[in-house]
Amino acid sequence: MMKNADMTHKLIALAKFLLKKDIPIHAYLTELTWLLFLKIAPFLGETIPAHLNWDSLISKQGKEQYEHYKKILKELEQHATPHIAGLYTYADTAFKNPEQLAQVITTIAAVNLPIDEQLGDVFEILLEKCRYEDAARLYMAPRSLTDLMVILTQPKLGELIQDPLAGTASFVIAADQYIQVTSDNEWDKKHTHPPFIAIEPDLVQQRLALMNCLLHQIDHPQHVRWGDSLLSNLQTWPQADVILSMLLFASKPNEEKHETSLALLQHIYLTLKPGGRAAIIVPDQILKAGGAAKKIRTTLLDTCVLHTVLRLPNGLFYPHKINAHLLFFKKGERTKTVWFYDLRTNNAVFGQLHHLTREHLKAFEMVYGDDPNGQSPRHDEGENGRWRCFNRDALTKQNNRLDLCWLQEIETEKNHFVTEKTRKVLSQTIAELETLTEILRDE
Repeated sequence: MMKNADMTHKLIALAKFLLKKDIPIHAYLTELTWLLFLKIAPFLGETIPAHLNWDSLISKQGKEQYEHYKKILKELEQHATPHIAGLYTYADTAFKNPEQLAQVITTIAAVNLPIDEQLGDVFEILLEKCRYEDAARLYMAPRSLTDLMVILTQPKLGELIQDPLAGTASFVIAADQYIQVTSDNEWDKKHTHPPFIAIEPDLVQQRLALMNCLLHQIDHPQHVRWGDSLLSNLQTWPQADVILSMLLFASKPNEEKHETSLALLQHIYLTLKPGGRAAIIVPDQILKAGGAAKKIRTTLLDTCVLHTVLRLPNGLFYPHKINAHLLFFKKGERTKTVWFYDLRTNNAVFGQLHHLTREHLKAFEMVYGDDPNGQSPRHDEGENGRWRCFNRDALTKQNNRLDLCWLQEIETEKNHFVTEKTRKVLSQTIAELETLTEILRDE
């Protein structure tokens, strides 16, 4: 049986190989999800009819196997269990021939069983690595940033956690893991996962989210629903204790003013329980635009305590040239002061070749403090520091803009951007080295 590192390497190498055969990364991940679920279903306690299960598939070869696989996809869409039917909704294979299917089956056949949490970690690593190859369809925040948001908001066992734009369920997974670790004996006694409400409008990502939850053994993965949060009646949404989300890719490319991102931000502060807390990644644009954006920011400041704003570094969401901020707020009262931390100015450019780690976020985490509502003692570092406090009057004079920047960029060698040409050359070199490593491993 393969070790987890070897399995991750094999799965990523196969993704890149199939990409050269015109199978997009997101399509490969979807096929991987369908096939992997068939294999691990018995270990998850799921019932798959014998004529549609993993054994029935691997007992066949060539064209017969290919046709049987298509039959499995079609029939499991009608499965009585909601999350199984959800995994196979509108399922249609992207494989162009039986050989491509056989390659993935052979790789999955070597996956370690019985299932454990490490297989879930492998799937998450696979998602994060593959998003750089297929960024048009896979939207994820760096895991280090996801973990930071969860750690600072401190979700507790029994609290309702929401994500109205769930993506691949990275916030659901991170929050669940945090609560397991911090609940100690209380978790052992209840032995139940915290309640989540997560919605994802993109069917590809919603399928991956369901699989991500299943592999991390979350009891109710059907809570990651396929749908549009903005089309639901707000009156039907239970108020949340904690909301964690990333709104960068909510709007369509032609929406210059990020209307959908703005609507979701409004949705979030309206569905947050009084005293509830939120950590939300938003595009810079909605923090400085006028019109509807200004009105929504003003309402946020009037109905919530926006206590902390983190200006995120350049390049985090490679290859998209979208800069972002992270907002921390609590529902209720009115904002009087806001603390801003500038992690962008005079800092490294992140992306495919330089990843954000917890070490890069450590200084901000320290000044944020232990209180999830931003009430720990804080000290303004002045005009030359990264950590500043501005009162409501100062914000009002600037049309309630929340993208404040006071530091001047210092041109140094380490701050020069890596050119796009250099990035492509480095990426190609890395790909060639990975291919060579794969050849040597197989010899």
